[in-house]
Amino acid sequence: MASFGLRVFDENGQLGMDTNSFTYQVIWQGVIDFSGSTPSYTLNISGFKPANCVFMIIPTRVQDVQSSEGDGLGNTKSYPFVTTAVGQVTVLPKNPSAGASVLQTRIVAKAYAIRFAT
Repeated sequence: MASFGLRVFDENGQLGMDTNSFTYQVIWQGVIDFSGSTPSYTLNISGFKPANCVFMIIPTRVQDVQSSEGDGLGNTKSYPFVTTAVGQVTVLPKNPSAGASVLQTRIVAKAYAIRFAT
């Protein structure tokens, strides 16, 4: 047994995760800023594979968090539309199937591409 790392057990006392056999690596990080006129982001990320990677977006400004379901500016505070492919992540300010009258997001967020390995 290792003398370092993290071990997580389930309610039955069975080992669920052990950082000696499960690792992750941040392979890209940056700011996604839709507060101006940026129409979209196409990020070429070496080593990104949808099968073992995740792309996450975390808002960085309080005004980008929707206050309630009834918030009239909900679309401008929504998460961008993300598609992934091998080596690439595309981030759009709204769903491509949304009509022209649908407002796009205006958030500023920190984004991360993370690769998992076992």
